Amino acid sequence: MLPGRANVEERQKTFVRLYVGVVVGLALGAFVLAVSLHFPDGSDATGASFSGVLAFAALAVGLQLAEHRLAVSSVTGAISFIVYIAGALVFGPVWGAAITGVSVALVQAVRRNPPIKVAFNVAQHVLAILVGALIYVGMDGPIPPDSIDRSLFQFVGFVVGFFGVNTTAVSGVVAISERRRFSDVWISNTWSFAGYDLAASVLSLGIVWLYVHTPLGVLGIAVVVLPILFIRHVYQVNHQLQETNHELLELMVKAIEARDPYTSGHSQRVADIARLLAREIGLGFKDVASVATAALLHDVGKIHEEYAPLLRKEAKLTVEEKRLMDSHALRSAELVATISNLRGPVEQFVRHHHENFDGSGYPDGLAGEDIPIGARIIAIADTADAMTTDRPYRRALTFEKVLSVLARFSWKQFDPRLVSAFRTSAAIRHMIENRLRSDVPFLDPSEQNGSRATSPLPTAARSSLLSDASSVPDSARVANE
Repeated sequence: MLPGRANVEERQKTFVRLYVGVVVGLALGAFVLAVSLHFPDGSDATGASFSGVLAFAALAVGLQLAEHRLAVSSVTGAISFIVYIAGALVFGPVWGAAITGVSVALVQAVRRNPPIKVAFNVAQHVLAILVGALIYVGMDGPIPPDSIDRSLFQFVGFVVGFFGVNTTAVSGVVAISERRRFSDVWISNTWSFAGYDLAASVLSLGIVWLYVHTPLGVLGIAVVVLPILFIRHVYQVNHQLQETNHELLELMVKAIEARDPYTSGHSQRVADIARLLAREIGLGFKDVASVATAALLHDVGKIHEEYAPLLRKEAKLTVEEKRLMDSHALRSAELVATISNLRGPVEQFVRHHHENFDGSGYPDGLAGEDIPIGARIIAIADTADAMTTDRPYRRALTFEKVLSVLARFSWKQFDPRLVSAFRTSAAIRHMIENRLRSDVPFLDPSEQNGSRATSPLPTAARSSLLSDASSVPDSARVANE
């Protein structure tokens, strides 16, 4: 590992440790505050109620072990929060925090997680429960609730406080450790599960009602939780199927990349540039994510066997071969459409990423605003990466040269508004220039087995490139092969 990269990673670890320390400190402070305020604790957690505390804790442990993975690969989630919330409503903030902290700590110990991870997960869950419970009690919510209609408003405050702290704490540590924007992490890990989590949280009231106000007692918990587990299982099977299909597409992209190590990492770099450019023009998070996904998969259709000879060919493509190569955009879109949640915008962005702004592109000859915005973004990102990548037949071009080429082909090949946004983007300039002056070669075949999905530009395109001195630069042509 290079000294510079080692220093960056060490600083990241330091920031993570500081962040975890702050979360632990806040959790301890909130717990001390809750104890000092002498809130009611339901039934004093003695005798029969102590068995209830143990039952709640045991159920929370079981639900944590049946967790699901969120959009950020290092983060998981579980429905055990409904038991945490119900425990705090039945037994009060202090015992609710104890149920939460003990159950989380036990599960973390079983999994032998590192101490810093154990400390963070216990602290952020305890802090979230205490904040939610304190909001509930501060709004005159009764412990335990005596009726749902009299407690519903306060319960909403509890849920908002809990999820606000929980999602903020988790997204913060992920953003620091993975050097990502906090807003992106928060939305990606919160948005897709928000409806599910909010709906599930309402079931906490059902657990409370059955436990406190019916003879079922602890058995009332099972009455509510078992249907939840079934519904969650169905949801998870569908979610895992979609994830598996997505991973298969990314594996196809890696397989294409393996045919030409000189273009290693191309698709991921195009996705990175496309993501920044989409943000630059103010697209919303979901649209930015769609653009980045389409950019990552824009050449996946080249996995089909009929393209293999063309990708390996060193000579110039014939007219028939060029026509076949041009069909890869359609074949890529067809593969992307096999995943239901990628149909629509992502599929269309992939299909049309070789359209030209003046209508001279393919496959449908769309022009101007008729070309989907994501496809217009990918066209620029694809060309920019091609120009700033070393090839056996030329060195990477400078960023200023890239700007010159994009400006020259504005209105012809590229959307002029996007070219302007690309030119003024400090983030894009910083990313590309850092790569160009890096001591580590930007195209490193040894990284092919890493976690980033990639795909190459066609080898056959090399023979059809015009020289840098010609009226049409080679790099601009590469993006359309």
